[in-house]
Amino acid sequence: MIRICLANDDGPEGRGLEVLADNLSELGEVIVVVPDQQRSGSGKSMTLNHPLRITETKTNSGLTMLKHSGKPADSVVIATSFFDDIDIFVAGINAGANLGYQSMMTSGTVGIAMEAAILGYPSVAVSMAVNPNEWFDNHATNRDYAEMSKIATCIIKGVIDNGLPEGIDALNINFPLSLNDNPEIIAAKPVRLRMSNSLEQRTDPNQSTYYWIDGKFQDIPERTDAYIVLVESNISVSPIVIETVKDEEVERVKGFLDLLT
Repeated sequence: MIRICLANDDGPEGRGLEVLADNLSELGEVIVVVPDQQRSGSGKSMTLNHPLRITETKTNSGLTMLKHSGKPADSVVIATSFFDDIDIFVAGINAGANLGYQSMMTSGTVGIAMEAAILGYPSVAVSMAVNPNEWFDNHATNRDYAEMSKIATCIIKGVIDNGLPEGIDALNINFPLSLNDNPEIIAAKPVRLRMSNSLEQRTDPNQSTYYWIDGKFQDIPERTDAYIVLVESNISVSPIVIETVKDEEVERVKGFLDLLT
């Protein structure tokens, strides 16, 4: 039987977790490994200087769940240590789109998929757009959770049955805020920059100064993942490739270093 590890960065209360777990159960055995609280924005960071606390419990539908005190990517190490013969890792459904390189490199959801891919496991990250006031909200409301989960499960089944496309290590799936009647599923290149970050100075009630990282949305180029999801309200599927540095790029750096000697 196929063994699927489902993880996330929103913790056990993430609304997309149970829905996706139940759909994936139609494909094989599902084990759930998640941080014990909201850990969005962790990227692929891991817990290297603190002990990990791990608790075994069950999901509402009775699936085995391991909750831990670490980072989202720790879920991969925990899963492979506790369970044998995992066939595929799935991360999500994340409340908040992970569109573009900027978000992908920050995302704990994508970080899970990348950690699994580095270790040689096929992996899929699944996220959905939400309203800005619902970012990092485990109870973000969206009427299309069930339908998004069905579509994601169909794509994941394709990975299980056929493997990932040649040279691709993982897939990054993003859903729009809501689905129209006939959403397209479109392969897309991630946009480079989606938000321009800035540091905002604020004052707390005690008149002490603190700072908040804020950002402004940038114009989105057509045919990118962000355009497909945020403008066209379609579904984007983007490749994740771990070994992105090509031999010719190494040669160009070698040429640069030769100029210095």
